[in-house]
Amino acid sequence: MTFRGPLFVVGLPRSGTKLLRDMLNRHPHIRIPSVETEFLPWMARQIGPAADLSYFPNFQRFYSQIVRFPYFTYKAAEGRVPSVNRWYSACQRYDAAGLFEALVRLDLEHSSIDHVVWGDKSPSYVAHIPLIASLYPAARFIHIIRDVRDYCLSIHQAWHKDMLRAAQRWIDSIEATQEAGRSLSSAYMEIRYEDLLLDAEMQLRRACQFVEVEFDTAMLSLERPSENIGDAKGVVGILSSNVRKYVERMSPDMLSNIEAVTGEALLACGYPLSYPLRPRRRLSNIELLSAQLRDGCNLVLSARKEWGFVGATLFYWRYFRATRAI
Repeated sequence: MTFRGPLFVVGLPRSGTKLLRDMLNRHPHIRIPSVETEFLPWMARQIGPAADLSYFPNFQRFYSQIVRFPYFTYKAAEGRVPSVNRWYSACQRYDAAGLFEALVRLDLEHSSIDHVVWGDKSPSYVAHIPLIASLYPAARFIHIIRDVRDYCLSIHQAWHKDMLRAAQRWIDSIEATQEAGRSLSSAYMEIRYEDLLLDAEMQLRRACQFVEVEFDTAMLSLERPSENIGDAKGVVGILSSNVRKYVERMSPDMLSNIEAVTGEALLACGYPLSYPLRPRRRLSNIELLSAQLRDGCNLVLSARKEWGFVGATLFYWRYFRATRAI
């Protein structure tokens, strides 16, 4: 075993990233936090060459900003937010890569990573692979892809998001990520969600070979559900029937419109089309902006019961800041 990490599991939300992470975590030599960090791109751009975070007052100011992000909201609910002193002391260096690695070690309770492949599963990092690769030249990336038609259904069911905007985001993400993957060569691999459901052992063997560990049969069984929403909610293990839902649940018009946006990429990823391939359609900027505003409102409304309107708005604004690195 020569590879020690980091390993980044990336892919659009509702594409199987949680399931893959939980399967990988069943391996005795792979450790990925159960809470998505999502803030690494923001951190990389905040900590410029002039920022000396080894100077403790500077680190304190940085800490006061970053603990507002959603990762720390979830860790607070677990009672496991590291103190400013503990995180500072865990750092071997004080650039973005060093701070992030120290935090992940604290999360995983692994002060030494000599015998562990450490990593992270954050869906938004699918849009930041070149940046993350520049921070960690030895990093490897597993990109999980789901059929856009089921992806659109799932994201609509979970958060009432616009399916055509989801389709446009899917093809934009797939093409950009595959282009980034070509530049990484052997440090990048793809797994289709459907293949993981239908032949988990084969796909996990591929993943183990990719990160240079022996396959372990424990990876084929889970101890707890990976999903808390959607058709796989509460299921412990693999829901092999969670494929091709669009055949019965999607209207012919919506199916045709989604394939008009994504048809070429669907075929390139090995998914058959329901309709003949047509010239690619791209949603206009006005269509995308309008759908984005509706999606944002629906996200806040979906979380209002848990956090209240103000709390939900702040939560998603902070998530947006972290993932968009603004």
